[in-house]
Amino acid sequence: MISHAWLAIFFLVGSALAQSPNSSASEELRRTEHIRVEALISGDVVRLGKLLGDDLTYTHSTGIKESKAEFLHRIQSGELKYDSMQHENVVSVHLYGDTGVLTGTSRVRVSARGQTLNLHIRFTEVWVKRDRDSWQLVAWQATRIAEE
Repeated sequence: MISHAWLAIFFLVGSALAQSPNSSASEELRRTEHIRVEALISGDVVRLGKLLGDDLTYTHSTGIKESKAEFLHRIQSGELKYDSMQHENVVSVHLYGDTGVLTGTSRVRVSARGQTLNLHIRFTEVWVKRDRDSWQLVAWQATRIAEE
């Protein structure tokens, strides 16, 4: 007969082992997001192009919606330049199979058509794992946070 203590230990160890792949995938997705932000700030459209899905829907805090091609064109042309993007606190990661959803807040300094904006935003990102080893961003949605 198995004691209650051993049964509890068995379930705790099993639970920890079951969570480790998600933990690893969460960290991988966080690293990928960090790389995306670095590429965005440096204007590296080649690296961004690999991280963004061809089916990307990028919705800015202004409500403007762009495709991957439109978004990359604006960055490459200099019409849109991200000077900084600092995610605040903890960015939440939720995994659903080969799909990851990141949510958080960020302070963004961006120049658009010659006008510099300092924004405080809440964002939602949807990533899909493709080709077994690479995550691609397929949706970005940002909303401005009112400053008090």
